[in-house]
Amino acid sequence: MNMTPTSPRPVTRGESTPTQQAKVDWLNCTFKPDELTVEEVIFKLSEIMARPVSGIDEGKGIRGYSKSVALFAHVGSRKQAIGFLGFGGEAQMGTWMLSIPGSGCSLIDNWQAMRDWLEQLNAKVTRLDLAVDFLNGEYTVDDAVTFYRAGRFTSSGRPPATSQAGDWLNEKERTLYIGKAKNGKVLRAYEKGQQLGQANSPWTRYEVQFGNRDRVIPLEALTERDKYFAGAYPVLKDLLDNECGAEKIPTKQTEGEVTLSHLLVHLRRTYGKAIDVMHASEGFEIASLVDEVRVIGVPRRVNLSSVAAGPTWSGVCDLARKAA
Repeated sequence: MNMTPTSPRPVTRGESTPTQQAKVDWLNCTFKPDELTVEEVIFKLSEIMARPVSGIDEGKGIRGYSKSVALFAHVGSRKQAIGFLGFGGEAQMGTWMLSIPGSGCSLIDNWQAMRDWLEQLNAKVTRLDLAVDFLNGEYTVDDAVTFYRAGRFTSSGRPPATSQAGDWLNEKERTLYIGKAKNGKVLRAYEKGQQLGQANSPWTRYEVQFGNRDRVIPLEALTERDKYFAGAYPVLKDLLDNECGAEKIPTKQTEGEVTLSHLLVHLRRTYGKAIDVMHASEGFEIASLVDEVRVIGVPRRVNLSSVAAGPTWSGVCDLARKAA
């Protein structure tokens, strides 16, 4: 079934900052719908995202709910998955679940509208990820290690647990986990640019995941993001207060340029010589080559919201040259 609207224990708090550097990168919440319908939820999401949103009944349950609807936002002429709505099942005691991962959160600019709506529903946040990007490596994974060893992630006398992922011996695509998600709070410091395929990118992301185990995640955290990000661990406030330039460059646009530059590098390495040979053919035209090889669509690894943010061709080429 295709559903398309007719139109478009408490979290530790830090001090708020005038400019919101932290952004929402994941939101899960539950609520009791009362008389609310699935179509009305989709319509409201369309309003909040300021773009058409549609839903497809998946014919199966999810996360303990007996039914689910996959949600999609329309970005230009294409659709991007933005999460799901789960409902049904006696064990859920009449609640519904709305899950919006990073791909959906990146399409929401009006978080005040989202907060207002969820407050009207008396919704309960069960997961919230808040992220701050350091595009030029102002703070790195190695810095996170240094901060931890200096005790700057310790807030109650006992240092939080840690774990690692990625290639630490060769310093590639590393992630440092501080805390545990199952205990309700974990920080991930990871090499975001490398994750997107840019081997030499300094782009690092610090991301805090809050869970609702033994704590209440207030809806205020959707709009006062810096305050809750800074309050998660002692050191994080200093990262926001420091004039380090974090978030001065639009990260969605940068993500698009990084991803497309990786594809351009792959194209050059794989077919660069073939294009050179074709270039020597009589009557060769660049426009004709593009028309011959172009396939309408979006590669799986490309986030549509980052493309819609307007990556520039010069930016893509600059990054590709640096990676060469």
